[in-house]
Amino acid sequence: MSLPSGVDVPNECIAAFKELLYQRGANKPTFVIYKISDDKRSIIVEGRSSEKNYETFLQKLTSSIDNEGNRAPRYAVYDVEYDLSEDGRRATIIFISWVPEETSTRLRMLYAATKEQLRKALDVKVSIHADEVSDIEWKVVLKEASGGRVRI
Repeated sequence: MSLPSGVDVPNECIAAFKELLYQRGANKPTFVIYKISDDKRSIIVEGRSSEKNYETFLQKLTSSIDNEGNRAPRYAVYDVEYDLSEDGRRATIIFISWVPEETSTRLRMLYAATKEQLRKALDVKVSIHADEVSDIEWKVVLKEASGGRVRI
């Protein structure tokens, strides 16, 4: 599927998301991290993991470096699990667009132009855009995923 930005979303990206969505058991991915390829023609899966620790995910997402040594933008989907006590346990998949402040204007525009189309291709309803790590701390993600019903 080619997006208006000219960036393609290959089937591998959707397949990785479907693993997160449908796979069961210990190897079920908790998150998938995507990036726009170096040639700017397609979105690729940079990594996926069944690691349950949110801080591990956050470190992987925010520590990517571009060719100039700056933090690099990424997209991610994360399976947020939370407890609503009397209403039981819930899970919501959240889409994260990570575009650090030092990202060049050109790359920032490319990620912005591609974001909604990728999110829609994956059919993720809840999303967060982050310029700073504080925008995607666990308490922010949990509040967004639960629709504000969980407070920390």
